[in-house]
Amino acid sequence: MGLGTWQIQRHTEKKALLESLIQSQNNPRENLDLIQEPELFQPLFAEGHFVLGKTIFLQSKVYHGKSGVYILDVFKTQNGQFLLVQRGWSATQSTLIPSGSWKIEGVARIPSAPTFFQPDNAPPNYFWIDLKALSQDLNLPLLPYYLVLNQSLDPTIFPTDPIPLPRNNHLEYAITWYTLALALIFMLLWSRKQQKEKEKG
Repeated sequence: MGLGTWQIQRHTEKKALLESLIQSQNNPRENLDLIQEPELFQPLFAEGHFVLGKTIFLQSKVYHGKSGVYILDVFKTQNGQFLLVQRGWSATQSTLIPSGSWKIEGVARIPSAPTFFQPDNAPPNYFWIDLKALSQDLNLPLLPYYLVLNQSLDPTIFPTDPIPLPRNNHLEYAITWYTLALALIFMLLWSRKQQKEKEKG
């Protein structure tokens, strides 16, 4: 019963988180050159140009059942800040970088820690984003967050979902635990009844 109640609490917390993530997308986009530290998943835009020769490929990324890479490039803003941007997924290691001045839009993200199953980064092969290490590898002072773009600016690169919405299965888990608890109570009552009948016999 305690585990079921805990799952109900987790369901409420996860529901609030999902609503917050969805609501964040309705916030107006802000110019990242005008803010010091954006909130997680905050919609942002920047004006500037892409830096040539700084493309990073995140390996072993799956999109609609197909294996490929995430294309990451460096964008220099009008204020001279260097921002790592995730343009999307590609089946090949595309190196075509948009030229000229651009206004890009996306969502601010903080890199997640690598999982137990992810290999260590070994340049030029990267499996997860480490902004401090990438700043050294690229010899550029990258901002402490990256931007997942809404548009890849290339028809061969498919934009990825900027906000991973976690599944909220805690209500089903709670029902399972409560059902097991009721079954256990029934079994205990039945066992106790059988024991009393034996004692009478």
